[in-house]
Amino acid sequence: VGRGAPSDTGGRWTELTSVKTVDGPLEYGDSSPVYQYMVAFHWAAGQIALGSLDVNPTNSWERVVFVLAMMFGFLFGSTLISMLSAAMMDYQMMQKDKTMKLRQLRHYLRENQVNPVVAVHVQKQVEQRLSVREALSEGDVAALQLLSTALRSQLRFEIQRPHLARQPIFRLWMQMDVRLMQRVCADAVACNYLRPKDELFAAASAETCAHVLVRGQMVYSQSPDSSPAIEDTSEEVQEGQWLCEAALWSEWTHVGKAESITSCQLLSIDSEHLMTCLQQDFLIEGIAVEYCRQFHKRITSAGPPHAPWPTDLQVPFTDYCDLVVSMEKTVQQTIGRVALSQLQAQRGGRAMEKLREEVEISKSIVVITATGALIRVVSLVVLRAAQEDGSVFMQVGKWSGPDVKHALLLPGVKQEADEHVGETLQRMFNTRLSCLVGKLELNGFQREIEEKESKEYGVQTRYMRAICKATLFKDAVVDAPICPMMTNTITQMASSVDSVTHEKALDSHQKYMLSRLQALDVYAIHADDVSGALYAWVPSDMLDPLGCTNGELVLKAWISDLDLPAPSSSSEKREVEEEGDGGDAASMQMIVDSDLPDMRLEFTQV
Repeated sequence: VGRGAPSDTGGRWTELTSVKTVDGPLEYGDSSPVYQYMVAFHWAAGQIALGSLDVNPTNSWERVVFVLAMMFGFLFGSTLISMLSAAMMDYQMMQKDKTMKLRQLRHYLRENQVNPVVAVHVQKQVEQRLSVREALSEGDVAALQLLSTALRSQLRFEIQRPHLARQPIFRLWMQMDVRLMQRVCADAVACNYLRPKDELFAAASAETCAHVLVRGQMVYSQSPDSSPAIEDTSEEVQEGQWLCEAALWSEWTHVGKAESITSCQLLSIDSEHLMTCLQQDFLIEGIAVEYCRQFHKRITSAGPPHAPWPTDLQVPFTDYCDLVVSMEKTVQQTIGRVALSQLQAQRGGRAMEKLREEVEISKSIVVITATGALIRVVSLVVLRAAQEDGSVFMQVGKWSGPDVKHALLLPGVKQEADEHVGETLQRMFNTRLSCLVGKLELNGFQREIEEKESKEYGVQTRYMRAICKATLFKDAVVDAPICPMMTNTITQMASSVDSVTHEKALDSHQKYMLSRLQALDVYAIHADDVSGALYAWVPSDMLDPLGCTNGELVLKAWISDLDLPAPSSSSEKREVEEEGDGGDAASMQMIVDSDLPDMRLEFTQV
């Protein structure tokens, strides 16, 4: 404006502005760029601060710009000053509130003559917490009170859904009835905040709420004084982990202490309000009742010697898949239909139709996991019984009529609906291995889990095997018929093998394995008059070699040369079944320690 704008007076401020130097006046246009910039900056700052200036307008255009700049500077300056003043007042009010609280605290400590060491710790913690800004809760946001009840419930559900869905049973209910779960979030779920070193709960106190850690870090600890723990233990609680889920399904008393390490946010689910909400849907209520029944079984049955005691973080055998496998068939079918309804929207075909049919007749169990994935679940219970020398009781074959087939398997059965692992194990002894009842000492359980895609159904299938480890009592004898060998020499057996294996000769190592197998007793246990299974105590060092291709040839030769015993009579069969189904208390003590044997067995997930 000073150089290029029209001038109605013929003057410009750049021409009239000069500075005196030792060499005489120095015009503004002849000065250095730094000096010219600082003069302009001084003029702009003067408009905001309304200070005195040595630069004055010399024509109408310059005066218009000067007036406009002064008005803008006045507005900007006053606004800035008011904002700074308000911030300073807020800061002073906060400091005043903080100072008042600390003054009251010190006065309280002096009045009660608190030990100086304790008083210092108290004041330090209060000062530290006063300096940390607390997270906003729903009650702190006044605008949320303007929302309708329905919209507020929907908002709360959207906030809480990702955290509740980490529990598969809650994810299932969300898929079945979203509106009901919105009601649950509104009435039964509360959001709690903990500062560092706050206790969520203490040992020996009753609990009616389950908790899920949304954000932060916590530590859970147990001591021998308040829990069955042998020594002091501690465990870090991860984000998304549930605490005290047992409080939803039982009258729960804490056996440990949970304390926050950092500032934490948790969701707390009240058991009474949850059940009140779930009663509004008949199907969901039925699932909840069955889930509660199975969960409660595991709480009351968990404990040594075969499983750890239940804690506030974990109850043995309460994995979602374990619980569903044990539920009644009608509940399994409902859960399977809900899971398939999600998958059928994405894919169809004959495989899905076959899977749906199997779910309807309870032949297949399908669930939705915590991650939202659909899986098919197959649960087996097997027995791994060993002698003192390490030999393992294995099923080495089976027969049906004149046909004999070799197999190297641990004896086992499929877990049925409304049946937990211990009951499945007992059924296996009653129906298949009654010859071992009262002759084994249970040492524990090991859980093996394998997951792979099923080619038949096109979905992931989870195979869960509960392996019961047991030891044969000293001097105990398997009370079952022994199958003699039809041939007694290695040469004769080798020739028999040649005919069976299409004239493939045995090498020296295979002949050595065959000679060892020949010395073993093979027990024939009848399933009915024309079929049954063959068992033997196989040395542990032979299990892997027999499982390979070369070992399979030896196994086939060994089993094919057995002389099966005559079929048992119907009367004898009935006596065995009656003895196995009933059993006296002493003989079944190795299975049932108190009430539910499977709950006393420690699973190691692989």
